[in-house]
Amino acid sequence: MKPQMVIITHVENSAVCAGFIPASLKLGFEVILITDHSLDHKRFFSSVANGPKQIIACDVFNPLSIIDLLNTHGIKAQVIFSNSDHLQSSCALVASYFGCPGKNWQTCYQAKNKAQMRVRLEALKIPSIWSATCLASSSLPENINYPVIAKPREGVASMDVALCKTAEELQGYQKRVTKKHLPILLESYLDGPLFTLETFSDGQTMIAVGGFDVMLSPLPYFVETGAIWNGPNSILYRQQALQQVREFGINFGVCHSEFIVTATGPVLVEINYRSIGDGREFLLNELLPFKWFEKIIMLHAGESLAKLDTESKSALIQYFPNALNGFLAECHEGFDTQHGGTKISYKALKRPGQHLTVSHSNKDYLGMLTAIGETQISIEKAAKEVAKQLSWEIN
Repeated sequence: MKPQMVIITHVENSAVCAGFIPASLKLGFEVILITDHSLDHKRFFSSVANGPKQIIACDVFNPLSIIDLLNTHGIKAQVIFSNSDHLQSSCALVASYFGCPGKNWQTCYQAKNKAQMRVRLEALKIPSIWSATCLASSSLPENINYPVIAKPREGVASMDVALCKTAEELQGYQKRVTKKHLPILLESYLDGPLFTLETFSDGQTMIAVGGFDVMLSPLPYFVETGAIWNGPNSILYRQQALQQVREFGINFGVCHSEFIVTATGPVLVEINYRSIGDGREFLLNELLPFKWFEKIIMLHAGESLAKLDTESKSALIQYFPNALNGFLAECHEGFDTQHGGTKISYKALKRPGQHLTVSHSNKDYLGMLTAIGETQISIEKAAKEVAKQLSWEIN
């Protein structure tokens, strides 16, 4: 009898459907998918040769509903896992109830809720910045030192993140997001380069797998336009960043954290207590000596983190954000090519006929290009040459 694995997820996404589920099946698990978007997932897997044993509808934001569902169906999972930003606390509580390896739910909550993250950083005396919380419909806090970054307290994918230089700009931001009824987090603006830290932990040992140096769009927005694997900043500040994440309490599974380099060292921007996204998880699955998705699953299955080989070639990813509202008339299809010693892959993320509305977030990506080669200089040169061939027509 195959061991059972429960994957808890929200909306359909490629990391789960094309990454973690196939990897789980390859490892020999019987996969049960629990989701509040069951019809979308059933539609996706109806055209896939191999998928979950069951797809069950549930209010995945309520851990008690998940526990009741698993008991009702007699599901006795050896692994309970989620890669969703929003569901880490739910998953941790469910895993704890059933005695499965998992994360601390309080730490999951504090990582996801950016205001609580700032509170915890201050309490632990980890480098942080001024922050305050307000509602879109409420008056602004006093003594704001502009410029500030305004963002949803529990946002994702750079959605509704903007730089506000004055009270008037911040009030304008409030008006734009009023209908969304979002708690807004205000943070001091840090002017410096962004880098990431990707970590694995088995509950005892934590290692830094690597990180990306990240390029951003022009202000006032913060859309990621590209990233270089193990760039200069991610290497230089890795141990300091690792220490901060460890002190925060991150100690199980995979974690994706972001930092700004300041004159006094790295400062945490946010902690995403799950795998890195936006296609970079698939790049790492191809790039690293081990399989990204399988290693994460086995950590949740209780496997200890033995010495892990993280040596790799150079790699980068480049995104092409849309800047126009309208219908996508023409675009390049995906392709793989060899450019000298560099492997280039391009994936289209939008399809012809699709209506595009600019959101100034990662949701605007028209496509992404990845490059793997021997040196950073060579892959940047190859990627630049291939990118010249790409074009999109938007009506």
